[in-house]
Amino acid sequence: MGTHDEGKVTRRGVVDRIEEEVAVIFLDGGDAAFLPRAVLPHQAAEGSGVEIAVRLVANPVRREVDQILDRLADE
Repeated sequence: MGTHDEGKVTRRGVVDRIEEEVAVIFLDGGDAAFLPRAVLPHQAAEGSGVEIAVRLVANPVRREVDQILDRLADE
């Protein structure tokens, strides 16, 4: 199964199919992921093995919301 580090998860899987612009990937552990075709390497095709890493980053929208709330509180 995939690895779990502080703020990052890595999973491996196989591209099952690509429908229109969506890739369906069967992941280790029996889960599935649906990803935009554009995020896969160009040469990825049905049967390709993939590794997916998701990592936490600062939320840029949160900063904007905080600024708006601060402005509203000042009014």
